[in-house]
Amino acid sequence: MLFEKSKLYKNKLFNSLLILICLILIFIGKLDLIALRNLSSFLTDFFSPISNFVSKPALELENVIKDVQSATFLRDENIKLKSENRRLKIIETKLANTESELIELKKLLNFKIDRNKIIFTGRVLNISGGTFAKTMVINGGSVDGIKKGQPVISSLGLVGSIISVGPSSSRVLLTIDINSMIPSYLTQSGWPAIAQGENGKLLKLRFLSSEAKPIIGEIIETSGHGGVFPSGVNVGKIISMSNGNYYVQPLPNPQKLRFVSIISNGILDNRKKSTGFAPLQENQNKINLKGFNKFSN
Repeated sequence: MLFEKSKLYKNKLFNSLLILICLILIFIGKLDLIALRNLSSFLTDFFSPISNFVSKPALELENVIKDVQSATFLRDENIKLKSENRRLKIIETKLANTESELIELKKLLNFKIDRNKIIFTGRVLNISGGTFAKTMVINGGSVDGIKKGQPVISSLGLVGSIISVGPSSSRVLLTIDINSMIPSYLTQSGWPAIAQGENGKLLKLRFLSSEAKPIIGEIIETSGHGGVFPSGVNVGKIISMSNGNYYVQPLPNPQKLRFVSIISNGILDNRKKSTGFAPLQENQNKINLKGFNKFSN
């Protein structure tokens, strides 16, 4: 009995003490004491560096994660841009090739020779640069009306002549081949000559009169003698003289050709064949048209 009274007394005392403490805290909270504000500021200043020190690793880790994500994004974007750049370069190259081909074809289509019609315009398949033969293969044959002996031209002038014909391809003997003999004449002085290939890059003028005085830079054109080549087609220009021999640089560069045209053989129309070596186009007015001479009556 006494034990229960003592326990009840202690509980009342504890409850009274808690009530008193709460009242004191409420009273203190209502007071605007300078000491309390100073204590609060002190505690804030004291714990602020600790808080920053504790939170700094977390912030650095967050920044590292952001940097990794940014680097991954930039790497992916760089890969995409490189792929797009390669694709655009391929497209640009294709467009440039197509444009140059169109320009070359337009040049070929714009050339007209009055007495010789263009039989076929085709693509160069390959060029033989061997020691003993300088030839080229084109993608046109007998089904396209091509025949052996027909002249082959480019937008700059004479390329050669057909030496063999298949159903869908033909072989061209280039002017630089040693077996190529082209009846020609000097456009300024009018002297006739034979331009012969030497299996190199130049042609050599043969059977040129000793009285002839060719000029360096003078254009050489086909004379039309023999009826194989039409008259007035550019062959090349004289670029050098050595030991009394004159050498001609062909105007068309076979290595750079992609398209050529095959034309009909030289036709003399109603003109009489010349008994000498005088150029057949003498006494005619001629207009130079980028590698071909267009004659007008």
